[in-house]
Amino acid sequence: MSNRTLVAYFSMTGNTQKLAQEVRVAFGEGVDLEEIREPHPRHGATGMVRSLFDAMTRRRPPIAPATRDPANYDLVVLGGPVWAGRMAPPVRTYARRYGAKARQLAFFCTEDSTGADQAFADLAKLCQHAPKATMIVDSEHLEPDSHRAYLAHFVAAAKRAAAH
Repeated sequence: MSNRTLVAYFSMTGNTQKLAQEVRVAFGEGVDLEEIREPHPRHGATGMVRSLFDAMTRRRPPIAPATRDPANYDLVVLGGPVWAGRMAPPVRTYARRYGAKARQLAFFCTEDSTGADQAFADLAKLCQHAPKATMIVDSEHLEPDSHRAYLAHFVAAAKRAAAH
């Protein structure tokens, strides 16, 4: 099981999904992708209100069971959007349920303003250990050309950590 990597992510608008796919490609062949899904997707105005409420209250809503066991990987790369200064609630649920099973962790996020550092600190607590690498991509740098250097640095740091 040497150097197996899992990229697990949640995305409501598709921005984080695109970034997760870029992360997967940047890590190279043999990387698995796991989308974190909710039984009740967030749509429209009520979905946005629910998202903000859940984020502000640090709620951990129900998610569908994972199809891949993080314990089978050397590195789990966990990502999602930051809402109201907090990690998206479905990612929090995943982190609480599966994070402690991960041998090594790396976190990434998309955000409109600020809050990623606190979101990563919260995830580390839920996972019961700190990430070996983190990457923040704000709304001004969503295009691949504008975050290529961040991505390369993130992947290199995560790979180094997973190798030890």
